[in-house]
This record gives sequence, structure tokens and C-alpha cells, in this order.
Amino acid sequence: MKYGYFDDVNREYVIERPDVPVSWTNYLGVKDLCTVISHNAGGYSFYQQAQHHRITRFRPNAIPLDRPGHYVYLRDEESGEYWSISWQPVGLDLKKATYQCRHGLSYSKFSCQYQGITGEQLLFIPIDDAVEIWDVKIKNNTNRTRRLSLFSYVEFSFHHIEIDNQNFQMSLYASGSSYQDGIIEYDFFYEPWTFHYFTSNFEPDSYDSTRDRFLGPYRTETNPFAVEKGVCANSSELGGNHCGALHKKITLAPGEERRLIYLLGVGNRETAQIIRDKYSNLANVDRVFIEIKEYWRKKLANFQCKTPHQGLDTMINTWNPYQAETCVVWSRFASFIEVGGRTGLGYRDTAQDIMSVPCTNPGKVRQRILELLRAQVKMGYGLHLFEPELFDSSRPPAPKFKSPTVVPEPDPSSLIHGLNDTCSDDHLWLIPSVCEYVKETGDREFFAQVVPFADGGEATVYEHLKRALDFSANQVGPTGICKGLRADWNDCLNLGGGESAMVSFLHYWTLQAFLEAARFLGRDEDYRKYSVLAEKVRQVCEENLWDGQWYIRGITARGDKIGTHANEEGKIHLESNALAVLSGAAA
Repeated sequence: MKYGYFDDVNREYVIERPDVPVSWTNYLGVKDLCTVISHNAGGYSFYQQAQHHRITRFRPNAIPLDRPGHYVYLRDEESGEYWSISWQPVGLDLKKATYQCRHGLSYSKFSCQYQGITGEQLLFIPIDDAVEIWDVKIKNNTNRTRRLSLFSYVEFSFHHIEIDNQNFQMSLYASGSSYQDGIIEYDFFYEPWTFHYFTSNFEPDSYDSTRDRFLGPYRTETNPFAVEKGVCANSSELGGNHCGALHKKITLAPGEERRLIYLLGVGNRETAQIIRDKYSNLANVDRVFIEIKEYWRKKLANFQCKTPHQGLDTMINTWNPYQAETCVVWSRFASFIEVGGRTGLGYRDTAQDIMSVPCTNPGKVRQRILELLRAQVKMGYGLHLFEPELFDSSRPPAPKFKSPTVVPEPDPSSLIHGLNDTCSDDHLWLIPSVCEYVKETGDREFFAQVVPFADGGEATVYEHLKRALDFSANQVGPTGICKGLRADWNDCLNLGGGESAMVSFLHYWTLQAFLEAARFLGRDEDYRKYSVLAEKVRQVCEENLWDGQWYIRGITARGDKIGTHANEEGKIHLESNALAVLSGAAA
């Protein structure tokens, strides 16, 4: 069943059927402010990190999908009928209305045609301003004058995902909202420095900043009371749940189009007024949107290929680098799967992602590599999940969170786990990520930079890489194959203390990358030493892992082979065989 297509000219994925069975998400923002948005405008915004600076609320794994979101409702003032520009949350019959979503590079555009009215909602975040812009266009395609009302809606978060989901005797008194001069200001009381705002380029006819007054009792975003009634209640409150709802009445002559701007951002009312003044000038809106498109055009121009397969070109030239850079900038803990309940960086995830983008974002790659190096212990392994700021002495301390309940503050030393919690592959991905960065940038001196270990002491980047290789060389089982430890790349495969074929092949691959670097740096002694180790790893793999026609996946602590021809199921595993070929270890 077809739901959409790739538009290679505009670098967009176009969804023509919004009733996709799962969420199809995009990421807006390239610096500090981010929005994760679905094909139906459901999703959430956060500033810098999704766990402790949430802006809008999201209910994961809920029914219906993707609620709440960043919505615009239209209401026909004559009939009282209403709908949303994105298919959800109102969800009109798709036989009566036409919807489309275009997920572009750091922007998403929603459109609807219904009852002779075309509505369009473009969402994006400027490169240099911490504000999400909603560029809304409404056109009357009929031959009669139409009177409409527009209602915006976002639901504010209690700033921390834990406060959103527990201890409501505290949460419901944690924040307040107020309205003045067309601006809704949202104040999180426990953090005197934290404000958010919602405003527009027009003077609203009515507003709501309390969620329950806008939606009404026993209602949802599908049938909000304010939209049904045709006017907001002008509500605000010190406590409760809060929203950004601005109502505007418009009259459109036949063929006339109106353009309205909504602004969701970080800062207090004074900041909001500055941003409002700036983006009330539509030329500024157009300019910063062009800047986003040019930002990605320049990045992607660093590498383009032409193959006999158009789909492969589309993936390599646009969507793979876009996906990888999104992960590098925002990590993998902000999505509809990881909805912000964890924060920081995953060791292997980050190391793998940064190998994809040194040509498009070398500065961010360098930053992430240094964070990975600081999260490596002297023994050589990496911390599977860590918060970079806890291991960076140069970062200014974050303001204290004045919670009325006891919140234990993290101690970096308590985050340094032992072998029982160590993944056998994490640290190895660090080696090719450093090598690819240096090859792309020519930053040879980077190998000599001194970086601390997570558990004390320091060493050059080059020495960090040796520690990683030596750790895997020492952590081997009875056959000489690398131990699986807590898990290898396949977290679902528990070897029970056994040995991982994949990690041994990965070890061989990273040794090849290191040998190239050692030769480049003139480290002849290291080149000889690790060449001997590489050949030993290759021989051990060939002697213990070859199963006659393919390589096995691993060996359990009892000595049982996984992925052998003798198995009734699971005979062939991709990871070990792919890495055997990619590494060059396969005979």
C-alpha cells in the first residue's frame, strides 16, 4: 500500500495518505531548539535536551497516535463546522477532504483542501533564533465571501519529563500562565530563569492559556470546546495545565489568501516581543526559511553521487546524511521511541553516527569525539550511556533545580560502571570515528591532544585508541574470541558470558583503521605490534568461527555455537558475516 513518495527536486518526502499506521516523524531545528513532529503535526519541542527542558507535552505510546501536537484549527463561521490543517487531531473523512504532509530538511509542511478552503501550515526553526515559526496560509477558492476563525493549540510541558508524569500534587502547582499584548507567557516557578511563550503577528480576538478551558471537560484535541463554540475563554491561571491557544477571525473574498504567523519560543514576554516584532515582517520569515534550505543545500553539496539506481542516489545524497546529522546533533534519546526519559549520549550510537558526517559537520563531529573520549575509562572501555556535561570540567555549572522534593544530584563517579555493565563493542567504534574525522579534515594534531579519562588521569587521543584496542585484546574467552560481556552491538543477543564473533571481526576492522593511522603518524613500533595482533585476531576468527559456508555468530559460556548449520533456527546471522567481509578478515 502506497502512502507517499520521495520528491528529489525539493528534497522532501510527500505523504499523500495521512492514515499511515505508524508515526512518520521529522526533526526541526539545527542548534538548541528542536521539535520532533509527525506527519499529522503531533509531537513535542525541547531546548537542548528532551528530558530536562521540555517545552511542549507529548503522550507516548498512547491512543490515538501522536497527541498532543502543534495544531491549527479552521472553523466556518456560517456553518459552525471545523477541521484542522493537519489531518489529525480532528480527522475528517478522507473521502471528503484532501490532506498532504511534506517532510523536508528541518521543516514540515501540512496542507488541507476542504469546503473550498485551502489551508497550509509550514513549521520550521530559524538557525539563529530559539523559536518555532508556524507560517500559515489560508485561501478562499470559492466564488463567495467566507468568514473563518483560526485557532492555534499547543500544550505546555512541566519542563521536566518526570514532573509531567508523576507527583501531580506538586506538578499542578509548578507553573503559571498569563496573557498580555498578544503574548502568552508560560512561567515554570521552580526555575526562575525558565519562561516560554506563544504569540503571533496579529492581535487575537480571544485566547486561552489553560488547557482545560480550551478543550473542555471530557473532550480531547479532536473536539475542543473553544473551537466548537467559536471563541476562547480568555483564561490564565497560576497552576494547572497550560496551553497556547490564539483565536483570530478572518474574512476572505473570493480568491483571497491570508497569511498568519504563530511563534512558539524560549524566553520571557520581553524576548517574545522582540521576536514578534522581527517575524511580523513577513520578509524576515521568508529570509530565515531560505537560510534553512540553503544550510542543507551547502552541507549536502559536499558529497553527491550518481549511480544506476535512483533510489540509492536519493538515500545517499539526501536522507542518509540528514538522518545521521540529526542523530549527531540531537542524539537518539529524542524521538517517539525514546521520548526524552533518558538523556545524554549512547556510546556506540554516537560513534557510529559521527562517522557519517565529518564532511558536512566537522565541528560537531570533533565535539562529539571529545565527549566520547572523556567517557572512556583508563581500562579502555566506554560508558554505555553518559551525560557529556558531567565529564567536561570546562562547562559552566547548570543552575540548580529548586524542587520541593528530594532530587539526588548525579555524581560522575557513580556513573562509571564496571565490566558487568560494559558492552563489548562500544569502545571499538571510537577508533574509526577518530580516523575518519582526521582523514576528512586533515587535523593531524588531533591525535596529540590530551583528553582526560572518566575515572581520572589523562592521555593523548592516540593513547586513548590504543587503550580501546588493548581492552578487547585482553577480554577474550577460551577460544581467543572477544567476550560478549553484557552485550555486543545486538543488545537482544545475550551470550551469558560467552564470546562474540561480531566483536572479534569488529576488533579486526578497527585494528586496520588504527594501523593506517600509526603508519601515517610514523609510529613504527606500534605498527609492528598491532599488525601482529591483527593477524592473531584473524587467525583465531578463521579457526574458531568458520562453519563451512558462513561464520557463526558467537559461542555461549557453555560452549554452544550460535548461528551454525547444526541449529534448527537462526542458522545464519548477518552481523558477524557482514563484518567479516567489511573488515577484510574473511579468507
